[in-house]
Amino acid sequence: MKYRLETETSTFEIVQEPLGLWDLWVDNLPTLTFPTPEEAAIAVFEQHTGYTIWDQLEKHTAPRDLSDWEVIDS
Repeated sequence: MKYRLETETSTFEIVQEPLGLWDLWVDNLPTLTFPTPEEAAIAVFEQHTGYTIWDQLEKHTAPRDLSDWEVIDS
């Protein structure tokens, strides 16, 4: 399973690893790993993604939680 969010700046994906952790990808590049997909979504909202262009934006449209992320079953 993975989650996808498209914004005006970047496309984010939260992808589950085989060991159960969740990787955050920005524009097809891996950034950080989180214990849960919810924590990864919060990192996107709070701009703590490891992707400087996003993290330094003055405003964005990302939601605080996974409610507006697309769920993709793999």
